[in-house]
Amino acid sequence: MRTLSCARRGLAGVALIVGAVLGVACEDPPPPPAYRVSFTALADEAPLPGVEISVAGRPLGVTGADGLLRANLRGREGAVVGYRVRCPAGHRNPEEPPPLTLRRFRGLDPAAAARGIEINVQCRPAERFAAVVVRAGGIANLPVLMQGQPVAVTDASGVAHLLLKLPPATSFTMSVDTSANPRIVPANPSQPFVVPDADDVLVFDAPIAVQAPPPRRRRVVRRAPVFTGPVRIPSSGRR
Repeated sequence: MRTLSCARRGLAGVALIVGAVLGVACEDPPPPPAYRVSFTALADEAPLPGVEISVAGRPLGVTGADGLLRANLRGREGAVVGYRVRCPAGHRNPEEPPPLTLRRFRGLDPAAAARGIEINVQCRPAERFAAVVVRAGGIANLPVLMQGQPVAVTDASGVAHLLLKLPPATSFTMSVDTSANPRIVPANPSQPFVVPDADDVLVFDAPIAVQAPPPRRRRVVRRAPVFTGPVRIPSSGRR
């Protein structure tokens, strides 16, 4: 009996050890480490709120008034994470956002450590301001045309200003209508422009001038000779 009791206790001990080993083996692996990521959305150089960031099709968050979104992402170190950027109305989504690689931050600056991985995304404006300056050789009251349509008139100093808001890469032509004064040369000068991907000033220096009128020729009036009849010449002889 005593031998049987010892055997039972031994089996029970083995069962506990096996159960403990199986319990450890069945536990889920620890989750991958979390990485702090700071997204900063910009419209050119200005912080842009309302930018949506999503990872693997799931919304991660929206940038605040400071253009900033902070989040924690999990994954193995060195993994490249794909994400999407959706810009608010009036701005263009980036064609390819900067790459995001999970890496542990190493540094002595606690503020930089709190920011973690920093990603700057650009949401460029869908339209750009183009201030057009037309200088027409100091000649006033000349119509200024854009794509053949009148849009301004030169002032007393021969200058016209025009503010446009157009998508980048838009092409247009500015011209000066000189048809009212045929002495202005060259006639109807024009210049093409392309809107850059930045607010800019576009200058059209029309190379025109007013020709001096040709010198007036003096008209010589030839008068016909006037005949008054025969002239009697007195004789010098003596009688």
